[in-house]
Amino acid sequence: FFGILRALSDALPSFQPTSFALALGSLLLIVVWQRTFAARPSQTQASGLRRTLQVIPGSIVALVVATLVAQSLSLPVETIGSKFGGIPSALPSFVWPEFSLEALKNLSMPIFTITLLGAIESLLCARIADGLIGDRHNPNQELMAQGVANFVTPFFGGMPATGTIARTVTNVKSGGRSPIAGMVHALTLLVVVWVAAPLANHVPLAALAAILMFVAWNMGEWHAFTDLKQFRAPYRITLLAVFLLTVMVDLTVAVEFGLFAACVTFIYRISNLSRIEQLSPVDTQALMGQDGRISAYRFYGALFFGAVKLVEAIEDHLPQKAVILDLKNIIYIDSSGADALMSLAHVCQKRQVRLLICGLNHQPMDIAKRTGLLALIGKDCQPDWATGLETALASENP
Repeated sequence: FFGILRALSDALPSFQPTSFALALGSLLLIVVWQRTFAARPSQTQASGLRRTLQVIPGSIVALVVATLVAQSLSLPVETIGSKFGGIPSALPSFVWPEFSLEALKNLSMPIFTITLLGAIESLLCARIADGLIGDRHNPNQELMAQGVANFVTPFFGGMPATGTIARTVTNVKSGGRSPIAGMVHALTLLVVVWVAAPLANHVPLAALAAILMFVAWNMGEWHAFTDLKQFRAPYRITLLAVFLLTVMVDLTVAVEFGLFAACVTFIYRISNLSRIEQLSPVDTQALMGQDGRISAYRFYGALFFGAVKLVEAIEDHLPQKAVILDLKNIIYIDSSGADALMSLAHVCQKRQVRLLICGLNHQPMDIAKRTGLLALIGKDCQPDWATGLETALASENP
């Protein structure tokens, strides 16, 4: 971002009014065309000519008109041919790359990085396309196709490629709604490279700049900023930070930060949702007269590393005879939570206090088996709260 600003400031002395006027005219033509002829659900009785014009994207119209104007008036503007020397019209040949163990060692980490970033960007691009067309993509199919393509193209001099947001949004804004749009895009590029390369040489760069400006503005989804008021501060900060990083640094860095911030926010919110309440005789009449002898606790949420303090607090207030833990409302226990329960069980054994755990769901029961907690407490693992309370009272009154 800052490099772009510096490049723009350095390029100010070479400002070309003709190119600027052509770019501005192309941009206005795209905007007017899209607003005038863009298909709308209410336009069911549109004339045949209007329906035909609705199919033609404004970017194509601007590209053709700008090229014709520049060539017919011999405008002093840079084109693809004058700037880059033209587009090669020959297809690349098959080349078997050199391979060695040393090259594999040096390339292993870059390969992993490019693969990971390519997958992230491609799935992000597909997710944005889903939101634009109201559909759902198949992520496995997306990554498999991308992997096969990136495996084959290097044999023809190609470089790793992914689905890109700019071209995808351009395709969608131009009416693309299915995988056929991507195929047409690829075939169009093939035709341009193979057949129409001499014609593409005359396309003004100013027209391409106007198309990119229009696409970039439509990619903004500016209404998302007005929706921020309905979200909490952590979400607002995350969205704004990702937005600024995308603009000022790079999309990859923004996604990495966004994932990290989302994980931290998720852990914080889940830890706040996890809670414990101590049951009293008011809640359960059977506990009447058991104060100091039997303690009962009911857990809610998830018992993970961010909430183990809930279990640790029980160790400081152990009763004389039994502790009952109702975990029916616990949906998830991680290894840290299981370790905290194991530690509580060992402390109870040392102080000769009976620990009863009740109502373990599928995942908590599974980790209790794998960590040895179930074997440690044995028959004191009860199916529900009522059975656990009855067992504790029976041990009090043999």
